[in-house]
Amino acid sequence: MNPLLEEIFATKQFTNSAGQRITVDSETSREQCEYLQDIIRKNHFTDTLEIGFAFGTSTLSIVEAVAANNGRHTVIDKFEISAYGGSGLDLVRQGGYADRLEFVEKFCYETLPEYMLAGRKFDFAYIDSTKQFDWLMIDFFYIDKMLKIGGIVTFDDVNFESIRKLVRYISRFPGYKVYSTFSADQPVSTSRKMIEWLRVIPKAKKILRPEILISDRSLGLNGNCIALQKIHEDDRKWDWHIDF
Repeated sequence: MNPLLEEIFATKQFTNSAGQRITVDSETSREQCEYLQDIIRKNHFTDTLEIGFAFGTSTLSIVEAVAANNGRHTVIDKFEISAYGGSGLDLVRQGGYADRLEFVEKFCYETLPEYMLAGRKFDFAYIDSTKQFDWLMIDFFYIDKMLKIGGIVTFDDVNFESIRKLVRYISRFPGYKVYSTFSADQPVSTSRKMIEWLRVIPKAKKILRPEILISDRSLGLNGNCIALQKIHEDDRKWDWHIDF
């Protein structure tokens, strides 16, 4: 793990290029950074994409792993400069990976269609930005068009209801499967166990919500960071639908 990341994990701070101490008040944990790196290394990914930058802990961990595969990492974040003063960019530069990073200071709904039309392809994508369902669904729509077969899209903050619902939906696409989760094997609450017994009620499908009938755990979504692997191109019929 990069020494700058080690410093952030230990102190929640780092010194920027101007000599200022930057307090990192929101960061990806060491364990989750290692989880992302492990996915990239095991699959030898070289063309990676990230939505969201902020202080750059996940970015530096991803680009470190990608650089070891002689690849490049692309990050899109409209607010990296205006909201975070370019702290993430500075962190990556100090880490020695500026030449492996492509940064775009625009909204995803502007950039992703441009990439698609230009024929860009990615083998890994990490989404850690807004928590709004519609925005993230648009991000995924375009990422799916550019994700290579065998590629992986990973969602952070699946504990948010909006993201959890989206990941439940995507996990049931014929062309995707759950690759892995972090942190996995979280305990099931007593209330959840009791609720799941309601599935035996006659005509349960008509009166119970899908998440009660089909639990997150049964879908393999027992974690706050979920990696989904694309196993084939989208071949759904025009009227395909599934409850989620």
